[in-house]
Amino acid sequence: MCFSATASFAASAILTPVGIYTLARSYGADRRYLALAAFPLLFGIQQATEGFEWLALEEAALPDIHTAALGFLFFAYFLWPLMVPLSAYFVEENHHRRGFFALLSLVGGLYGLSLYFPLLLNEDWLAVQLVQGSILYQPTLIYDGVIPRTGLRIFYAAIIGLALLFSTVKTVRIFGVIVLISVIAGFLFFAYAFTSIWCFLAAILSIYVLHIVQRISANNESG
Repeated sequence: MCFSATASFAASAILTPVGIYTLARSYGADRRYLALAAFPLLFGIQQATEGFEWLALEEAALPDIHTAALGFLFFAYFLWPLMVPLSAYFVEENHHRRGFFALLSLVGGLYGLSLYFPLLLNEDWLAVQLVQGSILYQPTLIYDGVIPRTGLRIFYAAIIGLALLFSTVKTVRIFGVIVLISVIAGFLFFAYAFTSIWCFLAAILSIYVLHIVQRISANNESG
């Protein structure tokens, strides 16, 4: 499988207007879904960021590569482990599960910060290269030598997956299953550049949020 600037910008071109639409529909139908409705737009911005990174890699513009990589990893390392549990928290009506999702969001935010913030402070802690037609991010993490990278990925996936799979909202659980399948596929087939490829897959799958928002809009209109 091969990715490129074209693929990233095309994904962004599709997801950005979808995200604007889902946000507008969610705002009018049920504002509890606003965080979830923002996913396509946020993924669209992230994919555009990686598109610019592809262009910088083609020109071997090292400062631009580093800046674009940090922009992409802001979403991958920090925003998603914080945002996904938070979106589940807002739509959840079960008190105990809301508490669990709030805890997951806190843990996810702190974990994401521990992955991302050191990269801002140490420019030489992040290297980027192309492997098999995909972008490979090679960060130095504070967990290196203590916790294997596979363990870190499993923990990351658990934060995101548990928040969606344990939701009492059926459509959110279905979205969780879809995301989990993308994680497993990333582990099995694209481990050589997991971060980039999984985010691309998850970005495309976030279009499912359009279905979720349309469902709540239809339910409100029929009610």
